[in-house]
Amino acid sequence: MQQKRGGSIPSDAELDTGRPSSRSVSTPQLIQSAVFGVFFIAAVFLTVLGTLYAFSNNEARSEQAYPILLFNLGIVLLLGVYLARRVWLILYGKTFKRSAPLLHRRFVVIFSLAALTPAILVGSFSTSLISKNINDLFGENVRSTLDTAEVFLNEYVSEKFRELGIELQKAELFFETNRAAFENRISFTAFLQRYIRTLDADALMVIDREGRVYTRVWRTSAQEVEIPSNIILNYVDQQDSIAFLKKDENDYLMAVSQLDGYEGLYLVAGRFVAPNRGVLSSISGIDQASSALSKYDTDQERFRKTFFLTFIETALLILYAAISLGVLLANRIIQPLGHMVETAEKIRAGNLKARVNVKGDWGEISDLGSAFNRMTRQLSSQRQDLVREHGLSERRRQFSEAVLTGVRAGVIGLSEEGRITLMNASAERLLGRASKEILGFHIGEVLPEFAIAFNSARENVVGRTEDQITLETELGVRNFDLRVSSYEAGENDAGWVLTFDDMTRLVAAQRYSAWREVARRIAHEIKNPLTPILLSAERLKRKYSKDIKKDPEIFENCTDTIIRQVGSLEQMVNEFSSFARMPEPEFETHDFRTLIERVLFAQGVAFPDVKFELKDLTNGKEILVSCDERLISQALTNVYKNASESISERVDETGMDFPDGLIKTQLSVSGESLIIGITDNGKGWPMPDRHRLLEPYVTTRDTGTGLGLAIVKRIAEDHNGHLQLSERDDGNIGAHLEFTFPLTDAESQEAKPSKRKTKASIK
Repeated sequence: MQQKRGGSIPSDAELDTGRPSSRSVSTPQLIQSAVFGVFFIAAVFLTVLGTLYAFSNNEARSEQAYPILLFNLGIVLLLGVYLARRVWLILYGKTFKRSAPLLHRRFVVIFSLAALTPAILVGSFSTSLISKNINDLFGENVRSTLDTAEVFLNEYVSEKFRELGIELQKAELFFETNRAAFENRISFTAFLQRYIRTLDADALMVIDREGRVYTRVWRTSAQEVEIPSNIILNYVDQQDSIAFLKKDENDYLMAVSQLDGYEGLYLVAGRFVAPNRGVLSSISGIDQASSALSKYDTDQERFRKTFFLTFIETALLILYAAISLGVLLANRIIQPLGHMVETAEKIRAGNLKARVNVKGDWGEISDLGSAFNRMTRQLSSQRQDLVREHGLSERRRQFSEAVLTGVRAGVIGLSEEGRITLMNASAERLLGRASKEILGFHIGEVLPEFAIAFNSARENVVGRTEDQITLETELGVRNFDLRVSSYEAGENDAGWVLTFDDMTRLVAAQRYSAWREVARRIAHEIKNPLTPILLSAERLKRKYSKDIKKDPEIFENCTDTIIRQVGSLEQMVNEFSSFARMPEPEFETHDFRTLIERVLFAQGVAFPDVKFELKDLTNGKEILVSCDERLISQALTNVYKNASESISERVDETGMDFPDGLIKTQLSVSGESLIIGITDNGKGWPMPDRHRLLEPYVTTRDTGTGLGLAIVKRIAEDHNGHLQLSERDDGNIGAHLEFTFPLTDAESQEAKPSKRKTKASIK
């Protein structure tokens, strides 16, 4: 008997017999429990065995399931009689005429309800379902519908086979008519390719018995005809008829026959039947459904009996197990739990020194109390370790953040499934996006270009990959060298690291170097013959213009055309040469406001029909920029010239003079950078992927060379600046271009106001 101050816990022996409990259980009690356990396991085994036999595909085993379950029902009922007697003795001991402890009753009732409630619910539903004759759902109406559908589909396929056979016979007649042309395989195949368009077939093929293909053709949308097996060819030889085949997976029909007059050769034709609609697979599905219905009708009654026996036996066994478990737990858990709850409350309040008193022989409860005390001591120790490790990890985190902040490469941390968890300042700068906008999102949602490399790394065995990607950001199109690698710092700490460097300028420099070499070679090869051509044309015009009496206008127009086109070519060559020999900038400090006003004045003279406006948002401060004045003026001139021509072309296309041509220029300072925004009301950018206009030789104009914006971009990059193309913010038709240049001395922008007055507009 388990002893504790203030009370005692009755054991099974005391509850069964009414005698005081002892430390050992009587031998008859052990024998009864052992016999009960053996019969219980046997009953479970027979229940499982009968269920497996009932649902086996083996017909003989299915018939044995019902006798096995019926025999097992007797064992289950005997177990129930024994368990009922034992529970009665526990709850109402006959010797002392007293009730068993309240905990026993509660455990028995709770575990019994827990076992019976789902069993009753499932049994009621199953009984109701079966009593309402579930087979009505699959009765004669369904069977009739399946039979009708099967007949219809079989007739449909037979009709398609008949049509394919007719087309095969037409093809045989074609081969018989063109037997002589068959010797030249190449021309015959081309001839056959044209002929198949007249047939209601998707593919034709000629093979021999060894499977060698002599010729084959198919429509563009059709698949290649498969080579039939020797079994099919033998059938064709024996029956001297057409063999038909079908491929259920893709609704494809084939027909095979011997070619008359072609010894040992066979003609194969293929055709789709309602592609991708599953007609042939539907026939197979209907056959399977019909077979399943037939088997259901046969096994219906046996299934009902087997189901009811299995359900009753399973429910009773679960109930027996629940009652036994309830009695066992009630015998083991009574008084010590209260003290353990009090100790747990102290620990919850923060007193990790509280312990459970485990003095005395409590059995499993004593072990539980000892384990509880060990857990408490370990919690106290681990708490101290956690405080210490937290301080260490916090210092490491601060060091890692300092490292990530200082590196120039962009770094993005991902969780194991690909959600963004970390993003350093360089990544924000390179992508032009704040970390708060994308943290927590999947990489495929916010950066789909990076997701391709990430998925490749996940599929890679080593968990690493590298890629070159092009990404359109708010700062323009960027070329990134991307590296993806995995990390695993612990069992629950794994993920991915994306590191990327901005290779835009390097790629642009390599591309410009290649294009400049191309321009130099083109200029050299074209320029050499231009001079003799021009001189020859001028000499012909001077010497023979007076001697030609017949159609002198034609002669004069031809020579003028040659001279004019040579002039155009010479201008194009000069642009190529200018692009190829673009000089390195000579940097000097200039007032950018003065520089741009000079350019605007010149453009106002060159394009009097266009109004040029300058808007200064720098509050009259001096704008000092280290630049090459000649190259910057050239770049701005190219931009204004393109904008003016775009306005002229828009007026020419619409035939209207409204709205008036207007080009706005806005100067502003952001941090240590000067921003020049140029907006026009012309035609707008001619291409949706407008960033390609910055590449050399990309143009949409008939007379353009595609070098204007490329030169402008190169000049901007040589000045450590940036060029970006975009649409107008107000939604009107037109284009917007934005330069960004570094200021020479950012502090002077706040300290030195300009002494000059800004012109509001230049016209």
